[in-house]
Order: sequence, then structure tokens, then C-alpha cells
Amino acid sequence: MPNILAIETSVPAASIALTIGNSPSICRDFVSHRQQNQLLFPPLQELLEFIPEGEKLDLILIGTGPGSYSGSRISIAAAQGMAAAHSCDVIGLSSFLATDTFLNDGDAVAVGDARRGAYFIAEVPKSRLPLEPKLMDRAAFDSQLVNETRSIFTLEPNMQFADGSAILLEVPTAEKHIQAWQALSSEDQAKLRNTPPAPTYLRAPFITKAKPGHPLLRGKVKER
Repeated sequence: MPNILAIETSVPAASIALTIGNSPSICRDFVSHRQQNQLLFPPLQELLEFIPEGEKLDLILIGTGPGSYSGSRISIAAAQGMAAAHSCDVIGLSSFLATDTFLNDGDAVAVGDARRGAYFIAEVPKSRLPLEPKLMDRAAFDSQLVNETRSIFTLEPNMQFADGSAILLEVPTAEKHIQAWQALSSEDQAKLRNTPPAPTYLRAPFITKAKPGHPLLRGKVKER
């Protein structure tokens, strides 16, 4: 078995896991928020010290969300620095896969709030990579879920069905990323190795246009 490090910081309940050969994973948990760049490195350094002298990492897995863009981005940057020292690959893995639903159930669907009045549904096949999320309004979202027979889960707290009942909340973990990677087909693993890791985007970012003129002079000088 290879030496694998996994990092999941796209959710507030962040985690890091290290598997050395056939030994059980060594895991560390912490709360991820606006100080991810400070909180990530102490537990990361601690786990790296468990690597036996003379050995290196064979693979680094990063949870790419959907979730915190900055959390995933910081983990990717840290992983790329470690990969240069260990001469290993960095793989971005959807956080939908680091869940009990993916690891234990058959086909499932992941759902969530895409913001700005939109919601998403993403198919998560058994032991395969998830399909691209489909965005829709709330009415279409509720209508599709009413007829859905597969397991339904979300990574977001307080997501509800149309009748007000709670949608199953899954919290992805670094340890489950290692399990998910091992469950994927060799074809999907090869595809991910050839895909640069990047945070998951559900839609293009909304950019507010700046008002014309210098901020200190607005309303004081008539524009020509």
C-alpha cells in the first residue's frame, strides 16, 4: 500500500489523514475558518513526522468541495509544495466522495444551495466520479427530489425537502478521501491524475462592477 496524505478543508470540520502502507490512518481534526493558513500547518507538520525515515509520500489527496473556496485553495497550495519535496502527485477529489453515502450505498445524488436563487443536484454513481452538478430553481429542485429513488445527501447544514424534513447531512473527512480514492476504478484514478487540482465551482463568480470616478470624490465633483 502506498503512503497517502489527505486534506479536507472545504468544510468547517476540517481534517487531515495519513496512511503509511497497510497501517491504520492517523487522523487530526480542527475547525477551518478564515485562518486556514494558520490552522492547517501545525497538524500537518505533526502527521508528516510519522513518515518513517527514508520514506516519502506517494500521493496527496485534496478535498475540492463544493464548499470553502479559500480552504481548498490553501490546501492545494500546501500540497503542491509538499509534492515537490516528495516527488508525488496531488489529486483533487470531490468532497461528495468522502462520505458514508458514497462509500456504503449504491447510486446517490448530492444536493445543495448554489446561491442567488439556484440549487444543484449532482449524480454520484457507485464507485465512480460524480457528474457535473445541474443548477435549477427551487421549484424544479423540489420537483425532481420528490421523484428521486436514490439516496440523497448534502454537505450543507439545514438543507430541507419541500415538506420541511431534513436532507441527510454528510461531513466529508480526509480519512474517507483515502477510502474513496481506493474505491475508484483505475480509469477514474488515471483521469484524476491528469487533471490539475482546483476548488469546485458550481457557477461563475458574481462580480460587482465598480462605480466610476475616484471613491473620495464621488458625489462631490460632477463627472464630465
